Amino acid sequence: MMKNNIAYYRFLPMVLIASSSLLTSCFGPRNLVTQQSGIPHYNYIGDTLNGWALVRQDSLWGYISTDGKQVIKPTFLWATDFANGMALAQDDHGYRYINSRGKLLRRIKAPHAYSFAEGLAPVEIKGKWGYINPKGKTVIKPRFDWAEPFHENRAAVSIGLRKGFIDKNGQIIIPAIYEEVKAFKNGVAIVRKDLKWGMIDTLGNFLLPNQYDQIEPWETDFYRLGVYNPAADLVNIFGLADVSGKLLLDTQYAAIKLIQDRYIHARRDTLVGLWDRYGNVVIPMEYTSFGVISDDGVLAAYKNGKAGFINLQNQIVLPIEYEGTGTSGNRKIAYKDSTYVLMDNQFKVIKRIKNYKDVYSFSNGFAVVSIKDPNDYYGNLYGYIDEDGNEIIPPKYPAAGAVNAYGIMVVGQRNYSIIRQLLINTHDQLLSEGEDYYEINAFGSRLLYNKGGSDFKFFSSKTGQVLTNFPYTKLYPLEYGERKDWAKVYRNGKIGLIDTTLTELLPPEYDDMRSFYKGRIEIKKGDHWGYADEQFRIRIPFIYNKTEYFRYAMTTVEQNKKKGLIDRDGRTVIPLRYDQITFDYACDRIYADKGDDGIDIYDREGRLLLATDFEYIGQYGSNNYVAYRQNGKLGFMDYNFKVLYEPEFNGCGHFYDGLAWVRKDAKGGYINKQFQLVVPVELEYMENFAAGFTKVKKDGREYYINTKGEEVVPTEAELKKRNEEIERRKRGWIDFSS
Repeated sequence: MMKNNIAYYRFLPMVLIASSSLLTSCFGPRNLVTQQSGIPHYNYIGDTLNGWALVRQDSLWGYISTDGKQVIKPTFLWATDFANGMALAQDDHGYRYINSRGKLLRRIKAPHAYSFAEGLAPVEIKGKWGYINPKGKTVIKPRFDWAEPFHENRAAVSIGLRKGFIDKNGQIIIPAIYEEVKAFKNGVAIVRKDLKWGMIDTLGNFLLPNQYDQIEPWETDFYRLGVYNPAADLVNIFGLADVSGKLLLDTQYAAIKLIQDRYIHARRDTLVGLWDRYGNVVIPMEYTSFGVISDDGVLAAYKNGKAGFINLQNQIVLPIEYEGTGTSGNRKIAYKDSTYVLMDNQFKVIKRIKNYKDVYSFSNGFAVVSIKDPNDYYGNLYGYIDEDGNEIIPPKYPAAGAVNAYGIMVVGQRNYSIIRQLLINTHDQLLSEGEDYYEINAFGSRLLYNKGGSDFKFFSSKTGQVLTNFPYTKLYPLEYGERKDWAKVYRNGKIGLIDTTLTELLPPEYDDMRSFYKGRIEIKKGDHWGYADEQFRIRIPFIYNKTEYFRYAMTTVEQNKKKGLIDRDGRTVIPLRYDQITFDYACDRIYADKGDDGIDIYDREGRLLLATDFEYIGQYGSNNYVAYRQNGKLGFMDYNFKVLYEPEFNGCGHFYDGLAWVRKDAKGGYINKQFQLVVPVELEYMENFAAGFTKVKKDGREYYINTKGEEVVPTEAELKKRNEEIERRKRGWIDFSS
């Protein structure tokens, strides 16, 4: 009887499930899981998340289970890793969702969608955006023009051309009054309002007012604030805020950098200073430059043309009276009256050195020294000293490099008028059989290589001897990008990738390779380009004729002579149907040129904001207006695409002193920033305004006018000021005094 009961209870759920499936057969989840058969070959295998790893066969995507026994066959055009128990995939019907049991939510077939985050996913349904839960049920009704994933219980949504934030109940917590917003992080969001960036909290209160032309994440725990400099026509005046939006440094500095992950170094005019990570002054701005901070907290400092040493309490530990100073290893060096003073880290004098022209920094216990070459008026001869100032190799080489960790260095040898390079050790013994080379470089601490045209030789950094069994024929370190410790290597005409430990990261089986940015490296195989990820897996297949690097979270690609945008996972953000793609980085807009059919304007999420028949459009940048050309004539429109001045001009200039010249046929005039014609279009010649006036020509007569269009006669001083202003614009001069 007990067994019969058990059978009954097992049977009951099956009946219920079967009944339920009759009701939901059109809309319920469909199981995609099948048993793995054979040993399939995958071109990509991702990390295992929520029990599944993303896989790719050729250009189609699917999933394989942790144990490799189950598979969701690669049939999707694009797919993501699992996150929050769900994966987003794209097929011919649109974007679809798959749960961690391998079931497809059949009711969701969205033209646009994002992955799940914090339990919800934004989807486009019948032209409007809302949010669904993991069962596919709509929990926030579609009423927005665009929507983004949740971060810290807030999601950015668009209403028209403005953005705000909602909570998980769909309530608008922060009104849609911003031109652009970034997702919340650490309770802070970057927003753009009235063409200026600021930072708000989760209730919409400004932590930093919207007064900046640029706010970007900087290092790990900061935001760099930037202000536009009209003289340089770029953002090059900076400040700093922490991750909570607290202002640390106001925007008045030409350069800011983080030293030793502990100190903020900033320059203003000709002076530099140091702050701690909390914005407290460590060393005030009274020096012209600093040296490296040594382990004992001492650094070289320069002031009024003299140098000395100070500590991090801004106490002078060596008087600022020397012509030059330096720190390297266990030694300090100061130069004065043709004498180099070699000291230990307690500034105890080890030796006074007078017989050298220059003493360079110590490296691994040795320093290069030089004297004047008696046979070459412009040349020097170089040798080496140890940390006690003892000469170990007299100055006799026309060139010399730093000593490596194994006591090996590169020196020059003159061959007629050409300087060839040799490898020697600290005993002045010739290595590699004394052969000289065109150019010897170090790659990391284990390898030296000679690049002489197309011929390469490789040497051990430890012995200086030729590596006869080195597996590659050429080596080129990556010059650009985020990983300078990687190098392209060649074998049999193919390219691979190694790091400074000589570990092979990518086998030499590719035809070209470029720099690494944002976790992606461009790779070419045959005639097509793709991208490898940070684990050297081919994340984006070889399907593009041309690619660009990931400067931001998306990049331009070309296929069949048409361009579009993809993100780091290969998702199409802007379809590949354009002749040219242009980024307007300052305002996060993207211009997609259709050739003779006009230009489309997108935002950074790939939302089409405006389709036009324009032949040309400028860039908004930090302005509320842009020039555009339609039917051969220039006009102006604002950020909301409202026409400010109908197209009727042949050309226009930049705004200076609030006015810009415009040209119509053979005549010109000036408009103001309200796009009113201040000076009628009747001038034969005109220049940009500077210092409040400009030169024009009318009826054959040259004269000056002010910003009201009235004729003026400037003084010599005013003309000089105008010319200085024009020169400053050319040089990008910055005046921090105001």
